[in-house]
Amino acid sequence: MSAYPNRRKTKDPLMRFLTWSNATAAIGLFAALCIAAAAKPEAITFFDRFYQVNTYRRPHWDMVLVDYIAIMLAISCLTSTIGLIINSRRLKRKGDFIRATLVICLLVSLAGLALYFGYT
Repeated sequence: MSAYPNRRKTKDPLMRFLTWSNATAAIGLFAALCIAAAAKPEAITFFDRFYQVNTYRRPHWDMVLVDYIAIMLAISCLTSTIGLIINSRRLKRKGDFIRATLVICLLVSLAGLALYFGYT
């Protein structure tokens, strides 16, 4: 236990914003993954081959949805960056820590945006 008592009664507005940016980055990344599942090319399944079903399968990515994925990744990247900047300014006490979710969301968002700009 430290010699100085913790005088923080409630969370200040920056900590509330940090919590919201953490949630927004994670939700944006999850939304991008869900959209990617809908945008990917449709594959022929085992049952299609077994029962010889001849239906049209989209062999390419849906580029409109890929643009939405890029928007969601940009939102996730932006909120992660802002959250990490605020979080780095708040590392003054022994119990303060860098939120790992923000770092992971930033890295995954940057990798996804690099793939998007690399292939389009």
